[in-house]
Amino acid sequence: MPSTLLKVGMTTVGAGGVGLGGWALSSHLKSRKDIIKTILKSKGHKLTSELPENERQAAWTKVAKTYALEVNEETRISIGDLSSDDIRDWCIQSIESKDDYSLLKKTEKWCVIYSTFEDKLKADGVTLETDVSTLNGKYSSLEDLKEEIDKVQASESGSNANGEKLKKWCETKANSSHIESINHLYEKFKKYCSKTNS
Repeated sequence: MPSTLLKVGMTTVGAGGVGLGGWALSSHLKSRKDIIKTILKSKGHKLTSELPENERQAAWTKVAKTYALEVNEETRISIGDLSSDDIRDWCIQSIESKDDYSLLKKTEKWCVIYSTFEDKLKADGVTLETDVSTLNGKYSSLEDLKEEIDKVQASESGSNANGEKLKKWCETKANSSHIESINHLYEKFKKYCSKTNS
């Protein structure tokens, strides 16, 4: 009888220990998952701050250009213009923070590796058209983009003024982030801003 009680007691203590150990492990994993860096990686993102050192500066410069083009109230990380170093420092600090919806949304936008329209053009095997007279020829077929292009200031007022406006628009949009699910603007960008294969 005492031996049976001893076995039951040991089993109960053992099960309790496993339960307590499981709870401790679960709590530890949960606290790790609450760190934004871990959440971003679990969503399949690669962090800009973890690129090889010789690639980081170019990547942060790209982020700064995209930030200037796309920042809005939801994704703004600070008032005023930000340099690539400002964004880098903010990202390095923010990805170590605990999960917060607003912060996660911002880090997912500015602290992970992404493709721009220009990157996507290169992946598609085409390059940006830079010849103003060629772009001037495309102007007449712009359709719904014409109104947007006409807002761009051209420095020349001659026969290629519309080509210059389109060139400036293309150079600016080249820094836009490319998202596969929202590529309607990219398709227009590719159509009007890329060199045609001859």
